[in-house]
Amino acid sequence: MLAMTRYLNSFELTARLHIGKEVEQWLGHVEETDYTVIKWLYIAKETPQRYVVCYVESFDEGDEEWHQVAEFSLLDPDKEVTHYFASVEEALTFASQTYGASIERFIPGGMMSAEYASYWHSKQQ
Repeated sequence: MLAMTRYLNSFELTARLHIGKEVEQWLGHVEETDYTVIKWLYIAKETPQRYVVCYVESFDEGDEEWHQVAEFSLLDPDKEVTHYFASVEEALTFASQTYGASIERFIPGGMMSAEYASYWHSKQQ
């Protein structure tokens, strides 16, 4: 049985972003005729008053052993979807309103492979 990924509470989420730590969120997948697309986003602090929200769509290239989502091929490598904001609150509001991100489902940066592993194992059952 896989351990559930620990989601950040709202205090941890905003605190991490304020001190320059990245957060991520799995947004799901879409089954196409010949392939599967996975969707996720991350939010990071670039400068003291500049936060970036990056939305990513990539091919589902993982398997039982390989869960490195950040290394999967992008659906459209020429289409970078990046937005900049002056505050954590603006970035989080945008991610929620635009991409359906949930404040309760953010994880620390670098943990997306654990989220993908849970997804991968669930689709094998």
